[in-house]
Amino acid sequence: MIMKKRTCAETYALDQLSSVDTKGLISRRELMRRAAVFGAAATLGTFGGVLGAAGQSGGGKVRVGLDSGAFTPILKEFAAEFREATGTEVEFLSYPLGNMYDQNLLALRQDEARFDAFDFWPNFTGDFGPFMTPLEDVGSLADLNFDDIAKPFQLLNIYEGKSVGVMIDGDMFINTYRTDMFEDAAEMNAFKAKYGYDLAAPRDWQQYRDTAEFFTRPDQNTYGLVEVTSYFVYAFFINQLVQEGSARGERYGELFDEQMKPKLVNDTAIAALDQYREVTQFMPSDLANAMPWDVGRQIFFEGRVAQANWWTDMPKGAADPSISKVADKIKCAPSWGDVTVLPYGRAMGIAKNSSNKEGAFQAIAWIQKSAQANRWVAETFSQSLMDPWRMSMFNEPASTFPLQAESGFAENFASVSKQLLANEKAYLDISIPGTNQYLASMIQHVQRAVTGQATSEEALQAMEADFEDTTETFNRDRQITHYDEYRQRMISNGYWS
Repeated sequence: MIMKKRTCAETYALDQLSSVDTKGLISRRELMRRAAVFGAAATLGTFGGVLGAAGQSGGGKVRVGLDSGAFTPILKEFAAEFREATGTEVEFLSYPLGNMYDQNLLALRQDEARFDAFDFWPNFTGDFGPFMTPLEDVGSLADLNFDDIAKPFQLLNIYEGKSVGVMIDGDMFINTYRTDMFEDAAEMNAFKAKYGYDLAAPRDWQQYRDTAEFFTRPDQNTYGLVEVTSYFVYAFFINQLVQEGSARGERYGELFDEQMKPKLVNDTAIAALDQYREVTQFMPSDLANAMPWDVGRQIFFEGRVAQANWWTDMPKGAADPSISKVADKIKCAPSWGDVTVLPYGRAMGIAKNSSNKEGAFQAIAWIQKSAQANRWVAETFSQSLMDPWRMSMFNEPASTFPLQAESGFAENFASVSKQLLANEKAYLDISIPGTNQYLASMIQHVQRAVTGQATSEEALQAMEADFEDTTETFNRDRQITHYDEYRQRMISNGYWS
């Protein structure tokens, strides 16, 4: 066997990793195993800075951790305004979006804080909760303008009955469709002749499938839909699972029974995964088996896709003429199915190991003020990664989306969003301990099904086995308690009625 010679960068990274003090947060064996699997440089990037950050906290200063991308640049611009408004210095520290879980969890478990406030996906709340400070232990939710947050987003980021985070990015699924295709007279006549009903934004699975098939024309480089089939595949499969469960009159998206036994190998889940596999044929064949989220957005912006049942960043970006060729040819409609699905999103919370919790709360409160929050969404419009989460944003769309007010997009987007947020059926992402592991298994095995490496039933069986292992690892009794709290949130708010 020929051994590949290490580059200077790889050798340097390995040397750095071997000298890092892990402070008991991760075993040296596990650190080097990850270096072998993911590469020494990538592992050093994820763990080196976190493990070496203890003792670097500055006095009085508020350190805010944010995933890199649209968030970090805009908040750096706001830093001077925050200092002027509060007299407090703020420093923004960034970490890669894909490494958010490891970066945050390692930082939270240190004796000394790497950051005081930080952003995270709400489905990590179960893992981060023990290392976070309940917001009401530092200040009042009223100081965060909490009542202005849309109800479904208020119900996220809860750990053991207390709010440990507040939303800063309101992700939910919405349908973005091309008016030049769906509202064209010739297309409408041809669709009705073929399928026997009127062409319109789909309201159920069959209509979603039919419209996607109808507009898929590879010879014209045009496709019927786009969904993610790579890293964020979880969000799109869970939407299929939730909508199929609701259509069958079940407690949609109930992944476990009362004893934490997984509920995945059944007719509903098999049908959902079969349907998910089916829609991949209505995307570009070279991307269908591994469609990344950023590429999916881009091909829609290029005018190659008829519709996208996607997070709210899709219509925001598609309506922006600086990055989209179809800016004047789109409308929003409720996503197909009768459940509002809210996968991912972002929240901000306070690290329990912070020595400046009051400053951290002050920073989060300043960000949450309506004027700042609206600017946060509006000023990063072309990057389109920050989505509205406050009702005032939807009630005053011209303020939130000033560039799109004249075209009518702002009002259309806001009215459909309010309809979705007021829906009597909503799906809140699970956020129990181990959620990251449960989701990782779902991502892995859904991808196996999409690529034909496993049947839907085989993929779901493997998923169930992984779920059981994760539950045992985190202690079944503990998991039962946490999942019951999640179930009661769904029940008490009428979402499973």
